[in-house]
Amino acid sequence: MAKYVNKESLTEMIYNELKISRKDAGHAVERIFQEMTDALANDGEIDIAGFGKFVIFNRKERMGINPVTKERMMINATKLPKFKPSQTLKNICNKK
Repeated sequence: MAKYVNKESLTEMIYNELKISRKDAGHAVERIFQEMTDALANDGEIDIAGFGKFVIFNRKERMGINPVTKERMMINATKLPKFKPSQTLKNICNKK
């Protein structure tokens, strides 16, 4: 079965590995994700060696079709986070 990772499992792992309180482990996990969110929200980058890089991708304004009314409509430009895995992570996933 594939391993499932979320904030709770990360908190539990930190709690067990570092022998700190669950509250402190939870705060650490929340703080890490908040820092990553703040960086991306301010057009920054997240570069974690051996894991990958998160960057902001600017999607241009484009024409779309409303699926209900079939009317053509303009879809506004948006910013999206994009993940680029490192070669190390790619190799691990492919067991090279």
